[in-house]
Formats: sequence, C-alpha cells, structure tokens
Amino acid sequence: MDAELKSLLEKIGLGEFEQIPKLAAWLKTQNDPRAEGALEATVLEPKEIADELVKIRSMRRSNLPLFSFLAEIALLGLFSVTRDRPLFTWHVESAPMTPRWWRPSAKKCLRDVEKALKTNVLPADIARAMRIARRDKADRLLALFQPSYQATALPPGPS
Repeated sequence: MDAELKSLLEKIGLGEFEQIPKLAAWLKTQNDPRAEGALEATVLEPKEIADELVKIRSMRRSNLPLFSFLAEIALLGLFSVTRDRPLFTWHVESAPMTPRWWRPSAKKCLRDVEKALKTNVLPADIARAMRIARRDKADRLLALFQPSYQATALPPGPS
C-alpha cells in the first residue's frame, strides 16, 4: 500500500474527516475506481442526519442518574462523609429531553435538521446525529480499502 494512501486512511480512521477530500483527489490522480466512493463520503445529506436523529430521539431516558443520586444520599447518611463534587449527576445524561412514549416522526426530524442547517443553530441532539452520520460514512469509505476475506473450504475431517 502506498505510504500517502496509508497516511490518509489512518488520519480518517482517527476522525480527521477533512482528509477525505484529499483522499478523493489522490485517488482520482491514481485513476482508482474508489475515488467516487471517497467523493460521496465528503457530502453529508440532511436525510442521513435525520435518520440518525430518529434513532437518538427514540432512545429511552436512563434512570441511572436518579438511582446514583439516591445511592449517594444513602451513603452520605450512613457514613456522613464530606463530598468534593456535587451530588446531582443529571448533567451526565446525554439523551435529549423529549418524550419517548411514541417514535419520533422522521419528517419532523428531517425538518428539524434542515432548519438547523439553514439557521446554523445546532441543538445537541442534531450535532450528535451529524457526528454519528459522518463517522458512519467514513467507516463505509474505510471498508472499501479493507482486504476482502474470502471463505475457504475446510478440509474434510477424519471419518
């Protein structure tokens, strides 16, 4: 494998997605058919972001911070130890605060993404969906460069 290609793939694998256009340009100069796949990986469509947003908004909120808080209070009551950090752990919760008793609408998620892209105001869940969608595209691109492992027939066992 060429050293420049290897370097670009390693950087993309580490999350430096700005290297993808450089990879596409390099592949194009080498007349590599994977250049088209690299060019496709440079563009993130609102639909792809919205698909990830539906998944994020479908997650049920965890009760772990509440249980953690109650356990900390119980421990403090038992041992009366001073604390060096705040008791409230709700700031750790990363899921959005929307109701989850029904699946979010894909159309609404797409409208939210388009609005966010148009206004350049990215709520946390949309920014997270963008990161996930970008990572998925990069992973699909990197898969184009993996050696394909072909199944080999096992030799017959002893009879």
